[in-house]
Amino acid sequence: MSFGYDERFSPAEISRRVQEVAQRITTDYPDESPITLIAILKGAGFFMADLARALPRRVRIEYIDVIRGKDDDEIVDFHFMTRFVRKDADLIVLKDVVRSGVIETYLLNQLREEGPQSIRLASLVDRPQERKSSLVTDYVLFPSEEGILVGYGMEYRGEGGNFPFIAQVRADDEASPLEHTGRIRFSKGIQG
Repeated sequence: MSFGYDERFSPAEISRRVQEVAQRITTDYPDESPITLIAILKGAGFFMADLARALPRRVRIEYIDVIRGKDDDEIVDFHFMTRFVRKDADLIVLKDVVRSGVIETYLLNQLREEGPQSIRLASLVDRPQERKSSLVTDYVLFPSEEGILVGYGMEYRGEGGNFPFIAQVRADDEASPLEHTGRIRFSKGIQG
């Protein structure tokens, strides 16, 4: 491993919180109609797999890829990996870390235009103190964790996503973010 880290949340803590969130979702959606979980790649993939298995109901699984520009709040493009019906559906968007809320707000607004029955946001980590929008995260595993996180699907320098725990990268190993290159396209990218 090319960086140091300190474990913050164990696999057992993550599992317990996923079960608690699944119970809240079950309470919020008592009619047992299918729920569509939409994971924002790549960081929310593990979260979605565990949450889908913890829900005692029919679940549809979808993925969206968000490509950011040099500024983390700048959306270059986003698109769904598959086509699926969003009209009259119950949608829950899953994100690894919600910071400013700008990208999530834009995505949720685009999805609302497609007429879902409901739409909510779930995150592994929520940092409301960094918000640049009025976004509220409906389901949160861990609030306000500072620093760069790795594990449970979240990568640092392309590594560590396979850790079964969530760790914080040591401050002395943090580097400036990788630069993104290429043409800027601002596109809904939603097909369906």
